[in-house]
Parts: sequence; structure tokens; C-alpha cells
Amino acid sequence: MKLRHFTLTLLLAVPSLHAATYYVAPPASGGSDSNPGTLASPYATIQRAANVAAAGDTVLIRTGTYRETITPTNSGTIGARITYQNYNNEVVTIS
Repeated sequence: MKLRHFTLTLLLAVPSLHAATYYVAPPASGGSDSNPGTLASPYATIQRAANVAAAGDTVLIRTGTYRETITPTNSGTIGARITYQNYNNEVVTIS
């Protein structure tokens, strides 16, 4: 019984091992959709991050106004959601 519980716990933890964090910032702050989406080289649009984000990933959005419509490409799951949130409580406007 303990082995079965350990195996279940391990399987549930696997999606989080592959989770990625992507960053988005306006072009004036260094964002470019040709960047790799890291903190040092963020994407310019939320849509670019939405195109690559998969179950368990997080998209952190830096201060700015983003004039775009976002259509996520992938879906998360109940146990591994795709999270979109502002970076360190910075002010983000999507219009």
C-alpha cells in the first residue's frame, strides 16, 4: 500500500517538473516576440507566450499596456493549470 501511494504521488508531481515560466514585457522594456521569453529577454506580447505555454506553465506579465486579443493555444488541466499573472504585483492593462 505504501508503494502504491508513493507511485501515485510521484506521477502527480511529474507535470510540475516540466513546468516553465515565461515573461512578457513591452518593447520599450526589452520585450520582443523573437526573444526566448525569459526574465532577461521577455516576449513582447501575451499572445506569443500563450502560443507556447502548456499545462503547468506560468506566464508573468511586466508593467505596461497590452493592446491585443489573446487566444490561448493550449489548455491546462485541473492539476496543472496555465497561469497568467502580473509580475511582482506590477500594473498591467490589457485593452
